[in-house]
Amino acid sequence: MKFKKFLAMALISTMTMSLVACGGSGSENGSTSANEQGQTESKSEFDTMVVGLNELNGIFNPLFYTTAFDNYAMGPVFSSVCILDDDNNLIDDAGNISYKEIKDDAGNTTQVEYTVKLKDRMTFSDGKPVTIDDYIFGLYVQLDPNYDGMSTLSTLNIQGLKEYREGGEAVKEVSGIKKVDDLTATITIDGVSIVADRQLGLQTILPKHYYGVGDDGTEFKKGDMTVPKSRNSAPMGNGPYIFKNYENNIVTLEANPNYFKGAPKTPNLKFQVVAEANKVDVVAKGEMDISDPAADKETMVRLDAEGIEYNLTDNNGYGYIGIDANRIKDKNVRKGLMHLMNREPAVKSYFGDLADVLERPMTSTLAEYPQDVGAYYPYDKAKALEYFTAAGYKKDANGKLVDANGNQLKVEVGVGDLKSHPTAGIFSQMKIDMEEMGAELIVSDLQFNVLSDRMNSGDLDMFALAWSNANDCDLTQIFHSSSADGAGSNRYNLKDPEVDKLIEEVATTLDLEKRKELVAQELDLIMDNAVVMPVYQRKNLNIFSQNLKIDTVYRTESPYHTYRDEYHGIEMK
Repeated sequence: MKFKKFLAMALISTMTMSLVACGGSGSENGSTSANEQGQTESKSEFDTMVVGLNELNGIFNPLFYTTAFDNYAMGPVFSSVCILDDDNNLIDDAGNISYKEIKDDAGNTTQVEYTVKLKDRMTFSDGKPVTIDDYIFGLYVQLDPNYDGMSTLSTLNIQGLKEYREGGEAVKEVSGIKKVDDLTATITIDGVSIVADRQLGLQTILPKHYYGVGDDGTEFKKGDMTVPKSRNSAPMGNGPYIFKNYENNIVTLEANPNYFKGAPKTPNLKFQVVAEANKVDVVAKGEMDISDPAADKETMVRLDAEGIEYNLTDNNGYGYIGIDANRIKDKNVRKGLMHLMNREPAVKSYFGDLADVLERPMTSTLAEYPQDVGAYYPYDKAKALEYFTAAGYKKDANGKLVDANGNQLKVEVGVGDLKSHPTAGIFSQMKIDMEEMGAELIVSDLQFNVLSDRMNSGDLDMFALAWSNANDCDLTQIFHSSSADGAGSNRYNLKDPEVDKLIEEVATTLDLEKRKELVAQELDLIMDNAVVMPVYQRKNLNIFSQNLKIDTVYRTESPYHTYRDEYHGIEMK
């Protein structure tokens, strides 16, 4: 049976929730060379499940990973306190989270106390017991003043956090975090937050004795990320699988016999890099068992014709074109570029009915996404030239569009696997339009790791990527000033106090209708800054080989609880 019904779902962002740049399909982020010739590693039949993915950077640390693909590969090594169900609700996993409100005499909520309780008698893969100290350790790394990973946990208004972050070595603890017993802790938040339960409940449980102590016995200290980062290449947790090695673009895991839900049904699990163009072939041949090719028109026709098992879900993320405001400082130039992005023909040509053009930088499946909004920057060459002119550009005697110093308007955009990328048509037309104006668009076709490195180092004017794995409307991680300049995932380097103010207000507004109003204002203001052009909202496609007992594969229409949460239950034939 194939799941073909399309179901709208909704959006996520933190450490275990963090929005990560990825495409879901390889065409969005490129692919590596390991399988460009269609080569795959042979596997032992019936005892090894092979999952194909786009790219591996080799940072397998829940605290510091930078791509969704690394996160996918290390995911089965770990467990978290809670996970999401099909309807995007928190449910118990390795523990549970509850809360109580603390009110003043007038009945107003002044604080919320969250209680995290872990299951008893769990062990890490090295046999040592899991305790609440391990959970608390992970919080302290993310709350450290020198933490430079993607988590936005420090944006929570945890009691005593400001004093901890600003108090130097003299302040050793966050007063709002208290250990109750070996399995229980409380975390007190001043005020209210729409994301606190997820930020705290979706935390990955990390062994303190491993991530907090180096091989030479050096212990983690406030202000120094050296010890936890030393474990980037060799993850350890209490999940269903144990990390074995990472070689030749392949991550190899083996079953954890002491997993608290029971030993996995399949002894070995591998994650292997595969080129986008080869994804359907390797699954059809049984060389890989699960992969995620782009859900384009040609692929869907082939899957149906060959009887390949698949399911489609709405993606809890979106594709976009970003502009680095540190490189293109003039907003008029950025607005001019936006008016040259002709999205509709490119999206429909590539996806057909499997994607829609998106008008605001938030997945449209969220309740807070503004309905019936039109294009903020419709395709308009004349309008683009007006903005370039307002920025001081004019044609010189040679027909080049130059600034007051005679410098031609030149812009470079980085794209992964351009030939099969959804934005290829946009940049092809944009290049022609800019040449007609006397400007130049340089379209660089880059492997994903090169694209990421150049973007993160501030070496690209524009970039085409996608966000995924999001389940709420908190945009702190990707648009707040505190997340710019390498401090988070604000790769546009947007720094707008008014945007910051709205982001912070949204995060504390419990009333949905009021929150919708604020989100609409927030998204319009972000669009006015012209640092991101949302392009498409697509479908996720997952395909499955005949090597699997398909009835054991968790195939849901939801993007929140998927087969990735249920690897331990998948059986081979």
